[in-house]
Amino acid sequence: MKKNKLIDILSPESQERLISKSIMTELKMSELICKSDLLMSHVYFPVAGFVSIIQMISSTQSIEVGIIGDEGMVGGEIGIGLKNNPFGVIVQGRGEAWKMEVSDYLEVLNDDCNIRTVNNAYLGFRMRQLGLSLACGHFHGIQERLAKWLLMSEDRAKSKSFTMTQQFISLMLGVRRVGVSSIASQFKKDGLIQYRRGELTIMNREALKELACSCYEKENSIYTSCVHC
Repeated sequence: MKKNKLIDILSPESQERLISKSIMTELKMSELICKSDLLMSHVYFPVAGFVSIIQMISSTQSIEVGIIGDEGMVGGEIGIGLKNNPFGVIVQGRGEAWKMEVSDYLEVLNDDCNIRTVNNAYLGFRMRQLGLSLACGHFHGIQERLAKWLLMSEDRAKSKSFTMTQQFISLMLGVRRVGVSSIASQFKKDGLIQYRRGELTIMNREALKELACSCYEKENSIYTSCVHC
């Protein structure tokens, strides 16, 4: 049975309660599964692939404020009373997710304290992730952030190779494409990555970790402290 790390934390009874009301759905590359400010209809627990949490500034400007793979969920804010999606959510790496209607999720949240505790612990992590994302974007350079972002994408793709375009990366980092292109070209020249026809491959993970900002390790530490406390 496919699960994600949040579901794995739950007791067997809570896992069964959650999954019995869910369906496995495909996450299609570049699919917008949530639109900001619109009524929440479903929650998602990715089991493969990953999604980006997007803050829209205008119809032509957006930036990534979080990335979610099988360690997390989309839509947990419904548990603290939000009715509309606070952010947009776009599929960054194709895969699959358990999908549940909001009404069903609210029912299990109200009836199961184990699910409610895990949901709230994850929201605590997401709050800290948002703060870290803001500080990272302000204090760290494009090279550091790109290295971090590639590592985070590899972690969630569960593969050294994944589909990616420089245009998409520039949108996620909130920088001009030319800035991403020059640094990605240097990474390729130095043997850190390979890039061909939209397929990016991590060639030297350790070298990327040395270049990445401290936020990469810090976010992993925050997740552990919040969700596994």
